[in-house]
Amino acid sequence: MKIRVDVHQAKGFEAFLNSIGTELRPAAAMGLNEHVAEQRRQSVVRISDFTGVPKGRVGGKTRLIKASAGATMQAVVRTSDIAIPLAEYGNPVWVRDLNPMADGKRGGSVSSMKGAEATGWNVRRQFPGAFVANGQVVVRKGKGKGPLKVLSMAVLANELAKPTRPNTKAAEQFAAIDMQKRVMRHVIRALGT
Repeated sequence: MKIRVDVHQAKGFEAFLNSIGTELRPAAAMGLNEHVAEQRRQSVVRISDFTGVPKGRVGGKTRLIKASAGATMQAVVRTSDIAIPLAEYGNPVWVRDLNPMADGKRGGSVSSMKGAEATGWNVRRQFPGAFVANGQVVVRKGKGKGPLKVLSMAVLANELAKPTRPNTKAAEQFAAIDMQKRVMRHVIRALGT
């Protein structure tokens, strides 16, 4: 028994594959960019809901870097901002009782609060040892009259990228069900024309 294989290849087959590749890359990039734009929109909503920072602030600091058609395509949602002080969106309150006889006993506490009260991550709580100075929620570093440290709440970049944050898990789940569908829809449309 003898096996014989004849391979016949059309001369234009490789050119055809190369031309399809050049048509498919822009279509795949369009699908990827469409998916990432939706990821950005959803991330702004999720981060705002989780942290209590207004959507305008989150959206203004979150930008989209689109993918270009090439051998490797990468689209990025990038957030860059400073740590947001508690005083900015936390509505801080610190009641200082200047009358130590207010509760009827001599030598009472100067302040009736454990610390300044503010809202961070949509939770209102007291920060022990903190007080409000110059409109900021601060705490002393070290003993005595040491330097003051301004307390912060959310860092938007962490909310977008840290694996322990709820936005990251939700974005991964959305990518698993959405990205391939969007890219394939654009690729099939490009092949059909």
